[in-house]
This record gives sequence, C-alpha cells and structure tokens, in this order.
Amino acid sequence: MLQYPEQEWIGDEQLFHEISSLSNESVRKLFMQFLDYLTTNEIETLCEIYVNTFDFSDKTTMYLTYHLFGDQKERGQAFLKLKEEFRNAGFDLLDEELPDYLPVVLEFASVAPEEHAKKMLLIHKTTIDKIAEELKLANNPYYLVMNGCVTGIVAFLEEKKAS
Repeated sequence: MLQYPEQEWIGDEQLFHEISSLSNESVRKLFMQFLDYLTTNEIETLCEIYVNTFDFSDKTTMYLTYHLFGDQKERGQAFLKLKEEFRNAGFDLLDEELPDYLPVVLEFASVAPEEHAKKMLLIHKTTIDKIAEELKLANNPYYLVMNGCVTGIVAFLEEKKAS
C-alpha cells in the first residue's frame, strides 16, 4: 500500500482478504480504513496525492537515509552498510532497488530471519516514526498505512523483547 497506486490492486480481493486476516486488530483497522480511502477515490486523485506525499516532500520521502543525510556522501556509506545487512541475512538486492526504500525495508523485515528483521527495523524506526508524524500533521491518508506499520513494528519488537 506504500507503492505507487495502480488500478489493479485498488479493488483486489486478495489484498482485502490478507488485511482482513491480520491478527493485530489495530493494524487491521488502520489498513481497512486505508482500503476504504482507496476505493472511494479516483485513481488520478490517488496518484496525485501519492506523488505529492512521497516524491515531492523531503519530510515524507520513503528513502529513509535521506532523512539523516540528505544528498551528502554519508548517504552512500549508509547504503553500503544496509546492503551488507541484506547480504548477511541471505538477501541480495536487485540493482535498481535502493536499500533504504521503505517498502523494500518492510518487505525484507517480513521475510528475513528474526534477528535480521529486528535489526533492520531498529535501524529505521526513528525515521519511520518521523514520517508517520509528518503524515499525521498533514492529515494525509497515508498516515493510516504508516501508523499501521509503526504499530506493527512496535508489536513485533515488543514481542521479540518479551521472548
């Protein structure tokens, strides 16, 4: 739901089913609210809001290291460290994927071994929280997704801390 909107997945029954089956009730409710937003708006509106939110705003860009380094050379060094984290977990990124792109980080965390997922989420949690806060302040519909992500991350980290 953090990817550029496409008509095909707006009414996707599989996406609805997957969200409906989430065990975390808070996350499920937030994602269902976002699905409602998707289905009640035209694709052109969804695309415009997405681009304005994530492509034209430094405060809500999904390139997580940008929040820390901007375009400075330290960002390249951070990329190398993140790529190493992916490799250590047994994952190699495709050449066109940047290792700090939020959907890539979240997808990695969903399939990586637990200790690697936890480390990756801890590396980026503060930045993800900042993005969520900016979206909330702007009353942006993507806040629902980001808040769901933050809620899920916190639950995952707390669960792992308790075990």
